[in-house]
Amino acid sequence: MALPTPSDGTLAAEAQGRGRRRRLVWTPSQSNALCACFVRNPYPGIATRERLAQAIGIPEPRVHIWFRNERSRQLRQHRREPQPWPGRRGLQEAFEKDRLPGIAAREELAREAGLLESRIQIWARQPGQAGRAPAQAGGRCNAVPGG
Repeated sequence: MALPTPSDGTLAAEAQGRGRRRRLVWTPSQSNALCACFVRNPYPGIATRERLAQAIGIPEPRVHIWFRNERSRQLRQHRREPQPWPGRRGLQEAFEKDRLPGIAAREELAREAGLLESRIQIWARQPGQAGRAPAQAGGRCNAVPGG
């Protein structure tokens, strides 16, 4: 008995599959509409998604996926941004006064900032690293939801 092949039509419909869905390319106006809606509400309900989908001419499931992906991008970007140290301004001012503070000064700074002295010592060696500006903002919308 020969194995069934797709060409002779004997394969079950589930086994044949439909192949991959073609990638959707967003126009700038569609992207702008999605971003504007995302900034207002990153978790729109089905009714809002359906209205938006109809307005921009895209199927609602694709709009739903876009919102899910954009929330993921925003979260990933937020996690990548360096978090400021507590009392960093005080640390910068202290190191401007004394570029290489002694152990007693570092211990006092650590108590004030709520950090370990070893963190202060590392910061003293690399002050330029701690003061860097954050990387490029946000996901595709370059906006923080709700703000």
